[in-house]
Amino acid sequence: MSDRSRISAHGGASGGAEGNRKRWPPLSPYIAGLAVAPLLIFWQLWWPFDHLRYGFALGDFSEQLAAIRTFVLFQLRHGHLPLWDPYTLGGQPSLANPLSSTFYFPGLWQVLFPSAWTYEMLEVEALLHAALIGIFTFFLVRRWTGSAQAGFLSGLALAAGGYVTSYPMLQLWILRAATWLPAVLWALDVGVEERSYRHIALAGMGLALSLLSSHFQTALYVAYVAGSFLLWKALRRRWGWREIVQGGMVFALFALGLSAAQWLPSLQLIPYSPRAEVGYDFLSNGFRLHDLLGLLRPNPHQWSPLYIGLPAFLLALWAIIGGPRGESWFWGGWALLAVNLSLGRYGFLYPLVYRWWPGPMLFREQERWALIVAFSLAVLAGYGYAALAKRRPSLDRRAFWGLAALLFLDLWHANAGVILEPLPPDAPFPAFSPVVQQVRCVSEPTWRISSEGLLPGGANAAMVYRLRDVVGSYPLYQRSLDEFVEIVPELRWWRMLNVQHVLTRRTLGHGAFLHVLDEGDAHLYQTFIDARYAWIAHTVREAASSQEAMQITAQLDDPFTTVVLEGSPSPRPEPPGGTEHIAVTDFRAERITLEVSLESPGILTVSELWYPGWRVYVNGHPAEMLRAYGLLRAVALPAGTWRVEWRFRPTIAWAGIGLSLLTALLGGYLWWRGRSEA
Repeated sequence: MSDRSRISAHGGASGGAEGNRKRWPPLSPYIAGLAVAPLLIFWQLWWPFDHLRYGFALGDFSEQLAAIRTFVLFQLRHGHLPLWDPYTLGGQPSLANPLSSTFYFPGLWQVLFPSAWTYEMLEVEALLHAALIGIFTFFLVRRWTGSAQAGFLSGLALAAGGYVTSYPMLQLWILRAATWLPAVLWALDVGVEERSYRHIALAGMGLALSLLSSHFQTALYVAYVAGSFLLWKALRRRWGWREIVQGGMVFALFALGLSAAQWLPSLQLIPYSPRAEVGYDFLSNGFRLHDLLGLLRPNPHQWSPLYIGLPAFLLALWAIIGGPRGESWFWGGWALLAVNLSLGRYGFLYPLVYRWWPGPMLFREQERWALIVAFSLAVLAGYGYAALAKRRPSLDRRAFWGLAALLFLDLWHANAGVILEPLPPDAPFPAFSPVVQQVRCVSEPTWRISSEGLLPGGANAAMVYRLRDVVGSYPLYQRSLDEFVEIVPELRWWRMLNVQHVLTRRTLGHGAFLHVLDEGDAHLYQTFIDARYAWIAHTVREAASSQEAMQITAQLDDPFTTVVLEGSPSPRPEPPGGTEHIAVTDFRAERITLEVSLESPGILTVSELWYPGWRVYVNGHPAEMLRAYGLLRAVALPAGTWRVEWRFRPTIAWAGIGLSLLTALLGGYLWWRGRSEA
C-alpha cells in the first residue's frame, strides 16, 4: 500500500478524499445545520414574544465588551484611532487594552453601519462566532476523515457543546480567539500536504486573527496546538528539519507580524499593570477534581465547559480504540494534557511547568484549557464515527441523522439558556438616567465623577455616556491609580483628580458636598472641595520612586503648592512672584492645550495620568514631561507666557501598526507571486 493510500485508510487528509469527492453528499445541509444550531440553543434571544425573551447575562458582556465596543466604534466613525480612553480609570491607553479589539476587523463591521449597533447585534456576533467555529471544524474533520458526516458531528459537538455555549459567549473575546483554531489547522494541513508555504502563511494569518481578537491566553493555546500539529504533521510527511524550521518561521512571522498592532502596545502596558506583580496563588486556580465529572454529564443549570455530549464522548473513546492510531494518539494526548493543565494547582502537571513553560506564569484561570479539551474530544468524535462507519457499512443516512439529533438534543438540554436572563427593555445602558442627565447638564469637559461603579450599566458605563470617571473595569490597566487612591486620603485625591461629582451609596454629611438627587440606592453629590484640573507649584519635594512620591503626597499640607517629583526639574521653581493664570484652550482625548502665564519659574501639573507615549510641547518645542505625585503629568516652566500642549504619540503603537501593514503587504505579494507562478 502506498504512503498516500495508507494515510487515506487511516482518515488522512488528501489522498482518499480526492477519490471520494464526487460521492460526498451535498454540503449545504451540514453547513446549514451548524449555522442554525447556536440559534436553537439560544432561541430565547430572538423569540418574538417579550415575556419569553431573554438576553445575555449582564456582567462582562455588557460592562466590558459592550461599553468598550461603543467607545471604539464611536472613535473610528469620527475618524480617530482610539489610542487613549479619557473616560475610565482616570484615563487609560485604549489601544494597549486587548479588550478594545481595535484591529479585529470581523468585529468592526458596525463602523460602516452606525445604525446597526445595538446590544442585540453584539449578541448576534457571538452566535455567528459559535456557528463559525462549528463550520471550520466541520471542514477540518471532513478533510481528515473523508467523511462529511464525521465532520458534522465534530462541528456540532464543539459549536453546541458546553465550552462554546458557556463563558466564552459572555466573554466574547475568548470565543473570537478560539474560533480560528480549526481554520489555522486546516491551512497548516494543506500547507504540509502540498508543501505550500503560502498556506502556512495563511495559517499564520488565522493565528494573527486569534491574537487580534483580544484574548492572548486563548490565542497562546491555539499557537501551542498549531505549532505541535505542524511539527507532528511535517515529520509524518517526511519533511526535513530545514523545511520544518522554515515552515515554522513563516507561520510565526505572519502570526506575530500581522498582530503586532495589538500585542506590541499591550506588551508595553504589562509592566505598569497589576499583572506585573501577581504570583502563583493568583494564577494557578483551575478545575477541581470533581469538576472532571463534567466530561461525562452536564452540570445542572450551570456552565458545562468540558461537556461535548455523551454520544460524542463515546465516539471519542471509540476513536482511541478503533480509529487511526497516529491521529487518535495525537488528539488523545492533547486532551489528556489539557485536562491536567486545566486543574491548575489541583493537578500535578501545572506546578511542574509553571516556571519554565510559557503561558502558565502569564495567565490566570487555568480552566480555560477547556477549549483544547473540548476541541480535541470533538475531533476524536469525528474520527470515532468515521472508524465506526468503516466497520459498519450498513449505517445509513437515517441512522446518522438520528445520531446527530440525539447529540443535539443532549447538548440542547445541557446548555440552552444557562447564560441567559430576562433583561429590562432599556438594558444595559438606559437611554434616560437622572444621574447621567444631571451630570451632563452641569459638567465641564475637564470634570470627573467618582461613580464607585454605580452608573447604569456598570463600571465602564462612562465610556457610553462619555463622562470622565475614576473607576473602570479592565483586565489590563495602569495600576498607579489603584496605588494612589489606596495611599492618599480620599478627599485629597478627589481634589487632585478634579472630582466634581460623587455617586455613592454612602451618606456624605460634609458641608462641602451638595446632595443633588437619588437614583435607586445611589446618591449623587456635587463637590465644593476646591478640586482643580491644573495648578502651578513653586515648592518641590523629590522622591526616589512613584510609591514614595505617593506616600509624601499623602502627608503634604497642600499638594497644590508643593509638587512631588521623581527627579530634579529644570528650571527649578522659585517663590511665586505675582499673579498667575491657567486656561484650558483645547481638550481632546489625545491632545490637551493650556495657556499659562507665571512671573517666576514653577511646575505646571495637570490632573491627567502619566503614561509613556505622552509628549509635552512648550510654545511648539519639545519639553521634558515629569511625573508628579507618582501619578500625574507635569512640566517645568520658566517665567513668562507659554502655550503648553500635551499630545499622545505612542511610538510603540505606531511601530506595531507599521509592522502589521508591512506583513500584510508581504503576504499579499507572496500570495500573488505564488498564484502567478502556478
